[in-house]
Amino acid sequence: MKKLIVPIVLSIVLFGCQNRHQTEKLEAEIEGLKKRNDSLKSIVNKIKDKYVFDSLTIRQIPHYGNTNKLNSIHQEEFVFVGYNANGKTSVVIGDSTYFDNGMKIYNGDTLLLKKGGFEHKIKLTQERTSYRGILKTENELGKSFETPFNSLIGAEKN
Repeated sequence: MKKLIVPIVLSIVLFGCQNRHQTEKLEAEIEGLKKRNDSLKSIVNKIKDKYVFDSLTIRQIPHYGNTNKLNSIHQEEFVFVGYNANGKTSVVIGDSTYFDNGMKIYNGDTLLLKKGGFEHKIKLTQERTSYRGILKTENELGKSFETPFNSLIGAEKN
């Protein structure tokens, strides 16, 4: 009987040591996961107040006053343009904007996205041509943006 008690006590002691070692290992892993979680929460909280874009393009915009004459100064601007190609970015041009449960546009035309830009062409049939629209972008992360805009173009007579 005494010979039987020794192996039983020895197994209980070993099992207890293994269990304690495993518990300590799990507690250390939990602490590491808590630190990672806090770090991720911090990153997410910083992103909430930012505009997040999926893609980026660079635009080279020449200055309107360039003459391109020999020995003249040529000016241009390089612009980094962030955009979302997720179908949630849009430019809608129309005759007027109004508010009816959100921003709306009368007689609107949605422009197509091409490499972060929305090309718009309008025929100048009067001395002053105006148009309005809505600029909008959304993403799952970060802030959304929506704003109306107005534009007036003065044309010179031939």
